[in-house]
Formats: sequence, structure tokens, C-alpha cells
Amino acid sequence: MRGSVANRLLLAGLRLLRVKTWASPATLEAIVRLSRRSGAARPSRRLRALCEVRSGKVHGDLVYRLTPRGRSIPFHVFFLHGGAYSIDIGFVHWQFIESLIRLTGCAVTVPLYPLAPEHGSKEALASAQAHYRDLVGRAGPDRIVLMGDSAGGGLSLALAQALPGAGLPQPARIVLLSPWLDLTMSDPATLTHEEAGHDPVLKIEAALAAARMYAGEMPLDDPRLSPINGVLTGLAPITVLTGTHDILNPDARRFAERMRAEGQAVDLIEYAGMVHAWMLLPLPEAHQAREQVADILIRQFPPADERK
Repeated sequence: MRGSVANRLLLAGLRLLRVKTWASPATLEAIVRLSRRSGAARPSRRLRALCEVRSGKVHGDLVYRLTPRGRSIPFHVFFLHGGAYSIDIGFVHWQFIESLIRLTGCAVTVPLYPLAPEHGSKEALASAQAHYRDLVGRAGPDRIVLMGDSAGGGLSLALAQALPGAGLPQPARIVLLSPWLDLTMSDPATLTHEEAGHDPVLKIEAALAAARMYAGEMPLDDPRLSPINGVLTGLAPITVLTGTHDILNPDARRFAERMRAEGQAVDLIEYAGMVHAWMLLPLPEAHQAREQVADILIRQFPPADERK
């Protein structure tokens, strides 16, 4: 399946501009420097018109809380953004969040967790855990969805695995969007995937450079970094979205297989021909993926007037 015309044009453009994407450690460093100069993206005027947006420093981090105006709240999303653990939240994340709110009426909490190379994995995980604890206290775990894209997806799973040790409950559901689950990037299928040239968005060499910045002295296969190696039992039901051209697709498949082998609830949703984090991009397939995520969540958390 070749996907939409927009997808084919996007892929062609990304391949032409390969030097400006995640092609090497040097480009990664340049993107990190640019991210620090420009700072984190902020919610748009459209999003502020849709929601009451509150922001402030909590546990040393900037945290956004978005609540749709004039609607009852069926559930709360705890969203951890991607960006190779080193890039600030971008406007595409806010666009995704806006779509999710419009489709479901959910509230969203977005903590801007500490980033590498200034901070390490232990700080990021501790930050996510502290903010999750706060949300559990306000909303209760039964109406929380833990969600993240790419590195944020990996951090979401690492957080879920750390909750029992912290005496915290699982959320009602976990949604992982093109998650980065194995920082070693060593699966032979991943290497084959790169050699085939399917994904112009990511390259293993650049991903490993980001992984090492985030890991510090910890080995990359540590479950806190690569949660595919962690405990996969006792977790909330998990939905994974991945594209077949995503370089991280082999790890998503391997994760789903391991979950099923453990008898755990997992849904693996694959989009043919889609690259890494396509659901954040301005594509027809992205709109379809967002609607599919919304449908899953609406079925689990129906509006108040539909609950029995």
C-alpha cells in the first residue's frame, strides 16, 4: 500500500532533505541547539479558544493542564511528548492534542519533563512519576490514559512499569504512538528495515547518539531505558500504533508478541506504508489514526449521558 498522495509527496520531500533530518549525530546536535534557542512550542490560539489552559511550574517543570470549555470530562490524558528525549515539545504535538480533545472532550496534562543532554533518564522518569502521582490524586486512576509518542511512548511504558514499585496504580489504558521501546536499536529486523530505506525520518546512528545522551552511564538495555526488556505483566491494557515503514516498527511487533505471550492485553494497530510518528503529521492517514484512537477511548469512556 502506497498511502495517500500527500504521504507520497511527504516521503519524497523527506528523502530529498535527508541531510536536514535525523540522518546523523551532527544533525541531532544541530536540532537540539535549535530547540534550546527557540524553546518549547506553546498551545495555539485555537487550542486556547477550545480549552482553559493553565500552566505553571510544578516539581521544577513547566506543566500544562488543558480542560475543554463547556463539556463534562470523560477521561484525562497524561501526555509525554516525543523528541528523542532531547527535543522540546513541538507544534505538531499540540495539534495532535487539539484533535484528541475535539474528538473526545478529554482533559490533558502535559508535563515538560527534563531533557538530555542537560538531564538524564533518572530525572525524566522521576519527573513523569511525580506528575502522574499528582494527576492520580486529582482524577483517580480509573479515568486516566497514559499516552506518548516516540521517546514519550518509551517513557510512558517505563513509567507504567515503575508504578508498582512507587505504590501507584496503573492507569485505565496506555496508548503508545510509534514508541521507542529499545534504545539499543540492535534488533536484526531494525537493521534490515534501515537498509531497505523505508523510513527517511530516523536513522540508527542518530538515534543511538540521542540514546547515549539520555542514558548517561546506564547501559542502553536497562529496562528503565528500553522498557521492552522490563516486566510486562500487571500493566494496564495497551494500544500501540505503528507504521510498517517506521524504523521502530520491528520493536513494536516484538513488544506485542511478548505481551501476548505473557497473557497481557495489547492491541497492535499497524498502518501500511507509514513512517515514524506519522500520526502527528498533516496527512489523511494521521487524521484516520487520530479518529481510531478517539474511537477506542470513547468506547472505554463513554460520555456521561451514555453510561449506565
